[in-house]
Amino acid sequence: MRVLFTVYAAKTHFYNMVPIAWALRAAGHEVCVASQPQLAEAITRTGLTAVSVGEEQSMAGRSAAAGDHVADDTSWRDLNAGITETRPEVLTWDYVLGTFTVACSTHYEHATGGRAMLDDLVEFARDWKPDLVIWDAMTFAGPVAARASGAAHARMLFGIDYIGRMYGDYVELRDQQPPERRDDPVGDWVAGRLDRFGCDHDPGLVTEMMTGQWTIDPTPSWMQFPLDLPTTRVRYVPYNGPTEVPGWTLEKPGRPRVCLSLGVTAREVLGGEVFSVTDMLRSLADPRMELVATLNTDQLAAGDELPENVRAVDFVPLNDLLPTCSAIIHHGGFGTLGNALVHGVPQMIVPGRYWDEIGFGRHLEARGAGMLLDDDGVPLSEKIRRILDDPSYLANAATIQQEILDTPSPSDIVAELEELTAGHRK
Repeated sequence: MRVLFTVYAAKTHFYNMVPIAWALRAAGHEVCVASQPQLAEAITRTGLTAVSVGEEQSMAGRSAAAGDHVADDTSWRDLNAGITETRPEVLTWDYVLGTFTVACSTHYEHATGGRAMLDDLVEFARDWKPDLVIWDAMTFAGPVAARASGAAHARMLFGIDYIGRMYGDYVELRDQQPPERRDDPVGDWVAGRLDRFGCDHDPGLVTEMMTGQWTIDPTPSWMQFPLDLPTTRVRYVPYNGPTEVPGWTLEKPGRPRVCLSLGVTAREVLGGEVFSVTDMLRSLADPRMELVATLNTDQLAAGDELPENVRAVDFVPLNDLLPTCSAIIHHGGFGTLGNALVHGVPQMIVPGRYWDEIGFGRHLEARGAGMLLDDDGVPLSEKIRRILDDPSYLANAATIQQEILDTPSPSDIVAELEELTAGHRK
């Protein structure tokens, strides 16, 4: 069968999809990946076929050709904070309605591709005629292209399913309102996208367009909301991009090695960190440990001379570094979290506050496999020492590692994807 993956131009979201794309390709299926032009090189360097759709676009700026407005870093965080709200007393109809009204008019409409990407993707899908479209959970052009071309489609998650959870609240609360208060910006937004391409639709189709005909989920089930959605669970498999592995990463360190990784999304996509790198390095100047800090020149430029125990490197593949690490400190991005879980490494999360970072930290604390740097007043240096000195963190991380290894691999789910595609394709 032909499988079209589609993702907006965020490298980490694409990397999340690579192992499944490889598995399908190895099973003999035709695979290509459609995204905006700036992701084409990253796609082709994996050995997969890239299809450029739409215009080059930055999450912190505008589409160069189309002039689509994109939220800046601050409004991006504010919008995601709305979607990630979980307190029942806050989740009123007015709150949920307002959150999705803003999401549909700004983020879903512009920030993840805009109309240029949608138009090009539908045109390509109608020409190439995929059997299955697998779309990143933020890339809503995917289900539209699937509907327009008659393909089955599956949503692929990159962490905690806040969109699916809040959309469930949205439907339940909407249906409880008197007729005059049943505004439906999500339904209107979906209908507008489908009408644009002459696709028939009905109210029941909206849920499918928001959450897929089914969901592919590499998130550990104990971190996920218990949603009543058809789901194919799959093991998280690290992909860190093509790189040369430094020889020192394979050597056993003379003192506990701790990795500090703040991820690529903040520095490459969203325009900066939400915490001080200089302050963090100062707090971790502990000669009892070796700190490997994956920071680029810009992140280090404003800082003082590095502490003696710090080795600064622009990039090192976590999949190769983490086996020699006793702990990792990171921002809570799903790719970094997944690498650490796979290698059984205890984690200290300094949350970036873009999506599910705080949620990940709380889940790790509940399992005794990590900590969250929150507002409890305990400094980062003290918390990382607790993780290094208490063997229970390593033992609990090893238990989670085995749970992940017991989850079906990307190759294991290929047959299920084939069967589901046959059942959903027009």
